[in-house]
Amino acid sequence: MRLRLLLALAIVPSCIDFVLDADLDGPRIVASDFPGPRAVEVPVAGPWRLEFSEPLDPRRLRVALLAWETVGACELTPECDEGSCERGRCQVDPIADADLRALERGDPLDGAIPLALALEDLPERPGTSLHITPERPLAAHARHSLLVFARDRRGAPLVDDDGEAVVWRRDLVTAGPASSGPAPRLVSPPPGADLVPTDLARVDTAFDRPVAAAPGDTLQLRAADHPRELVDPVACPGWVPGLCLSWRTAEPLAPGVVYELAGGSLRDRAGRPLVASREFAAFRTGPGPDLSPPELADLVFAQLGRCLHARLHAREPLRLRLTAGPAARELVTPPGPVDLAVRLDAPAGARVTATLQAWDLAGRAAERSTEHVLGDSFDRGAPPLALAEVLANPRGREPTQEFVELADLRAAGDPLLVGGLRLVDGPAGALDLAGGDPLPPFTSAPGQRHVVVPAAYDPAQGDDPGPPPGTSLIRVDASLAAGGLKNSPGEALLLVFEAGAKGPVVLDSYGGWHDPGDLPGRSLARDPGGCDTPAAWAPHPSGRANPGTGP
Repeated sequence: MRLRLLLALAIVPSCIDFVLDADLDGPRIVASDFPGPRAVEVPVAGPWRLEFSEPLDPRRLRVALLAWETVGACELTPECDEGSCERGRCQVDPIADADLRALERGDPLDGAIPLALALEDLPERPGTSLHITPERPLAAHARHSLLVFARDRRGAPLVDDDGEAVVWRRDLVTAGPASSGPAPRLVSPPPGADLVPTDLARVDTAFDRPVAAAPGDTLQLRAADHPRELVDPVACPGWVPGLCLSWRTAEPLAPGVVYELAGGSLRDRAGRPLVASREFAAFRTGPGPDLSPPELADLVFAQLGRCLHARLHAREPLRLRLTAGPAARELVTPPGPVDLAVRLDAPAGARVTATLQAWDLAGRAAERSTEHVLGDSFDRGAPPLALAEVLANPRGREPTQEFVELADLRAAGDPLLVGGLRLVDGPAGALDLAGGDPLPPFTSAPGQRHVVVPAAYDPAQGDDPGPPPGTSLIRVDASLAAGGLKNSPGEALLLVFEAGAKGPVVLDSYGGWHDPGDLPGRSLARDPGGCDTPAAWAPHPSGRANPGTGP
């Protein structure tokens, strides 16, 4: 609305007309990168652009970005008890009316994501362009809300299409983690590592999507006073090509300095440049170089099930490689307990040489080898079954709705009649192979899944997902193992073959690495072709249980 006031003032010897022109219209957002109230597949690192109909007062611009809280999972169904389903997660709106009023006043909002804002006048017409960039990439596949309030240079507030003062809002659902470009993550040294030697040999970085490294590419290590450059990228051994690069440090690092991954010349295969890492990607150097090789004095090799384990307590971050015959596995680990294992395909009585190689951050190496005679768990006559999923804390009745899932490891072959198996549970390291529950005989085909359940288990009970129709259910007595699975950490589980050549043998195990009490209704799962290590078992990715089908 423009108000024109005509004032006639008598001034001798004539009258002069004065016209006062006042702009009372507020600014509007006339264009944005968010075409509707809810935008999807929004790049995680921006930038996002808004255009305003008039020049803004930068001192009175208010912008807030808030993430929706995740309150559940909806990967298997689009319905949520609370909030909306966004890419498999139930999320709730974080914004209340009080937040809108606080933004108008200029008060900070709790939980607001740090943003970088850039204002510039439009060159072709009166107005302002606003560029919004999060300081770090947003969480992928998650919903966020963007709030904007502004005033023009005459003090008029931002208005909607009806001319009403408003806090402008857009909801956005982010795309994948690499949707804005490659964001490096620290692999070695591990994120947050302390006392890293100043003669650090290499820095390994991982990426969510493949990158295309050129010989002259560089990556920056940012620091307050002593930045450094990483050069000569090569592929990390054992990784999918393009998902991990190992860099050489161009010069020794300064002592007592925090270094963080920053920019560089690297691009992904779509040609997009590096963006900041969402996760903390920094380490701190110690007082000087590391002149000693890795310490392997407490290394122990052990056979468990069909796997050979190397166990030690790392006193510093290490890169480890375990080989046993043709099998090999690598691991980058921080200081602390380490359990590295390989699954072997060899008969009982075979002799296998196991070798553990270790490299510290300065590139110094140590190695130990021992020969092992494989035990009866490698008997070719033992059933080819392994643990795949464990639900110890169902939402339904306990122990009735608990289950343990077995997987047939064969890729081909004829159906096999399986007998002589037993489930044994109890404190790790104190298990009686003759305890627990014997399983009734059953037939297994290559790749088939079998769900071991108590006699009264109801697949249609409803509080927990049931197995697909036709799933093999192996019913035991009133509970699994010794009175049901415990909801406490350290509760181990063994799959025992009673008919071994020299008595009962362990075919597979779960070491009790997690606390089921923290996971109501959510199972623990792993690749059944792997070994029983803490890193192998994880809460089911669906947020629930998934009997009979695998993760």
